[in-house]
Amino acid sequence: MRGLYLCGLIVLLAVATLMPVRAQSGYDPTQQIAFLQYQEARTVYLGNLARRENGVPPLRWNRPLTYAARWFSWDSTENRPAGFCGHQDSLGGWPSDRAWRFGYLGSAGAENAFCGYVTPEYAIWGWMNSEGHRANLLDPNHREVGVGYYRRESDGRGYVTQDFGSDPVYAPSIIENEAISTTNPTVNLYIHDRQKGGGFAGLSPAVQMMLAEEPCFSGALWEAYQPERTWTFDGGSGWRTVYVRTRDAFSRTLTVSDTIYLGTDVLLDELDGGAAPLPQSEVTLYGLDGGPFPYVQFSLGWLADDTFETFNKWWGNGERVNDPSAWGGTAYRLYPGDGESFAWVWDTVFPVREIPLVAYFRLKVNNNTSTAEVARVSVKSGRTEYGPLRLRGTDFNAPNQYQEFAIPFTFHPTEQDPFLIFQFWRSGAADLYVDAVFIFTAPQPATSPLTWTVPGGNYRGQGIWVRYTDGTRFSAITEVSPQRPHLLVSPGSLAFLARRDGPPQVLPVRVTALCGSFLWQATADRSWLRLEVERDVLRVKADPAGLSVGAYTGTVTVAAVDRPEVSTVSLPVRLTVAEEVFRVYLPLVWR
Repeated sequence: MRGLYLCGLIVLLAVATLMPVRAQSGYDPTQQIAFLQYQEARTVYLGNLARRENGVPPLRWNRPLTYAARWFSWDSTENRPAGFCGHQDSLGGWPSDRAWRFGYLGSAGAENAFCGYVTPEYAIWGWMNSEGHRANLLDPNHREVGVGYYRRESDGRGYVTQDFGSDPVYAPSIIENEAISTTNPTVNLYIHDRQKGGGFAGLSPAVQMMLAEEPCFSGALWEAYQPERTWTFDGGSGWRTVYVRTRDAFSRTLTVSDTIYLGTDVLLDELDGGAAPLPQSEVTLYGLDGGPFPYVQFSLGWLADDTFETFNKWWGNGERVNDPSAWGGTAYRLYPGDGESFAWVWDTVFPVREIPLVAYFRLKVNNNTSTAEVARVSVKSGRTEYGPLRLRGTDFNAPNQYQEFAIPFTFHPTEQDPFLIFQFWRSGAADLYVDAVFIFTAPQPATSPLTWTVPGGNYRGQGIWVRYTDGTRFSAITEVSPQRPHLLVSPGSLAFLARRDGPPQVLPVRVTALCGSFLWQATADRSWLRLEVERDVLRVKADPAGLSVGAYTGTVTVAAVDRPEVSTVSLPVRLTVAEEVFRVYLPLVWR
């Protein structure tokens, strides 16, 4: 095909920061022609088939990377002379700059391009037959991809761009290699594991997972993590979503999802709904209830543990021990002899900076009778040290029982001292067990619902820990859901047929409280409707007594009790009253 050129760029991956999506010169990359959107989705799918054939996990279709790729394809067509083939845009930016500009907060920078309009099949064929492009497409470190098509109607000139990325806070799941649709209700899933590293804000490898077709995971059970699994949808047709929640050894969760169309009549203008959602800078949380504690604190599972590679004993006696009561199953024991014992654990990439935080040191001693100092702990942030907090044996409520001690701090690293360090001293005659340090935001009034501004602005399904406090005491750690609690009523409508002055007719309705635990009640707006509740089943009774022949309509309303954030559900009811109702018996057919 004359006049078409391949262009590939492999760069060191750079960490991006959030910028709003920008439309340049009237072009809005969040909008796309339906046919070109289909071309983009198919290119993602064909690229994943090429990865599968080479033993590489599939890529998740990503929205910000797609916007960056679309904008560059437009810019290369409309703002560059004919024949342009490169990776630097007309604003002087490179792929990593564009990913950052359009809101991708992970690592990005590798890019493939076709310097002209080509079909998805031709694009993948060309890239797979070019050494540099093939390396980009098959790189196992990539986890997400955006493809952007642009084609000018007047002369057919265009550009195709493929941008790659990987976000350490996001481990995507992919249905059928990102196929647009399937006619088979049993689909194959690939579930990426969490990336290693990430310091105090990173997640550990998944040990368990659960799957569901709704984000509340009602009735779902934990099972051992495995990267590949099948899932079977119910019958019918339409868009189907599989939600996957993984959990690591520290009980930190991550929820991701993917969508596919089940059937043959998919509408092209609906394809963009299959891309991974944009990262959120704010999350609305429901069901916050601290009881006697008026304040709440948040964490995305931020912690430091004795198993981290930066944990180190500097002097004195110490050893790592298995401990079933420790948060991650192990603790570090600092024990007497050879003077004091001292250890620390540090990080330089913790992303939550310049805002008030609280570190909770989870410790225990084997003897709590001493009124003398048995331990000291402190937080060193840049050139500022918070503490030390001096602990006596009697500060522990019981021996051999973990207890948490709080130190407020702010992480403000400097170029000369970029470290966040948690420090531990054993200074008495008792053994000191160091389990973990949990990091939470400073307390704020607990209301529900509450919108939390996520530090770093990159919320992508991480489990949100909460802790309640009154300023002195504090609760245990629990996880709160960003999913709005709601009621599910099945079936969604009722139809009755009754004989005039005949017996009442009864139909059951199942009512389920999703994404929260709350009570509900039901009311009816017609006197001929009677309601009975038995656990999660609502029995709706239509009584034709006193009614003339004809059709009647009414509504049953199901509402949560004392939960105004839960929307009510209206169940339409139709009653047809006939002079006589005849039973029809169908003949038995024996085969």
